[in-house]
Amino acid sequence: MFDSFRYSRLARSSSSTTSRIFWTFSFIYILSFGYYHFASSRDPTSYFFDPLRAYERRYSLTRISEADGFMQDVNTIQKPIRPENWTPTICLGIATVRRRKEQYVELTLASLLAGLTEAERGIVFVNLLIGHSEPSVHPIYSERWVQTLTDRVLTYRQDDPDFERVKEWEIGGLYRNKTIYDYTYLMKDCYDTGAEYVAMIEDDTLAVKGWLSSTLQALDIVKRRTMGDKWIYLRLFYVDDLLGWNSEEWPRYLAWSFMIWALLTGLMVMAKKGFKHQLKTVQPSAIWIVSFLFIPAAIVLHFMAGRQTMWPMSPGVHEMNKYGCCSQGLVFPRSIIPEFLERTDLTTDWLVDMMVEKIADNEGWTRWAVVPSLLQHIGATSSKGYGFDDSAKTLWNFRFEEYSN
Repeated sequence: MFDSFRYSRLARSSSSTTSRIFWTFSFIYILSFGYYHFASSRDPTSYFFDPLRAYERRYSLTRISEADGFMQDVNTIQKPIRPENWTPTICLGIATVRRRKEQYVELTLASLLAGLTEAERGIVFVNLLIGHSEPSVHPIYSERWVQTLTDRVLTYRQDDPDFERVKEWEIGGLYRNKTIYDYTYLMKDCYDTGAEYVAMIEDDTLAVKGWLSSTLQALDIVKRRTMGDKWIYLRLFYVDDLLGWNSEEWPRYLAWSFMIWALLTGLMVMAKKGFKHQLKTVQPSAIWIVSFLFIPAAIVLHFMAGRQTMWPMSPGVHEMNKYGCCSQGLVFPRSIIPEFLERTDLTTDWLVDMMVEKIADNEGWTRWAVVPSLLQHIGATSSKGYGFDDSAKTLWNFRFEEYSN
């Protein structure tokens, strides 16, 4: 009778232990689910991504305000005095075309120049291409600040060998060919300044304060890491949502998930066998509930939370040979430009960033990126024409907005 009573008490205790384990894990899981619901709302790789919160302009508004303040005093700005035989450290190449609605190029230029010290401005050559066969169609053409803030304003002249082809592209709406031509034309002109680096910046971007010093530091890091190996660019902008749980890596994710499940399950089974007396109230059913319910549920939540939440890239300079969209801000070393220009193609139907990536892949040139991004994309109206505005609005770097005001 005594043994029967002890067995009954042990059974009730075991049942109670299993119940406590079940409800404890359930409580922790619900809390975790609620936590990631908020913590991952600005992670585009997450199930909990909330566009209404994620695209909120935080730091961007500060930089826009500072750029506006800079432009209010633009009439007092004097062009830097260049010594004879001066060679810039970096040439900023910005190609701009008229957009249907808002023109962003003024903000772009102001954000790049606002906050630069006199010494910093002294090493930068600002090269602006107004990319129209008739430049006066661009609303900024007659603006005084265009001459004040730039070192050179490029336009297409009628005696240019490719002038008629440029007109044909404009008339025919062949924006891809035209955009690549603008890009390479401007890059070549920047190269001819003798600059050590050429930064190709799109005309609808916003720069973080202190972008120049951060860029130069990053370039020094890339030079040390490459040790003479060829690299094509340092990326100042990237799109977060391409750096998620990519489908081609799912076999690896599945393998790691299985190994974690097997390891934790194995440890629980071994603990139960090794500590029979201490764990006598833990029934095998409790182990299998944890193994087949809670561990898989935790793994699923891990992936739902998003890669940028669970495995964010650390601040600094990273090699980024894949998933590094788009072409908003790329800094090319002088040494690679002649080889790159030789490989460009004006006839293939591709975008600038597609062309750059294809060439880099073919040649085995490495690509680098600054994390967090030093530029933000602010263009809601695409320069490519109708049909591209929806995608333009989603070209966003969410970590840029986390810079302190």
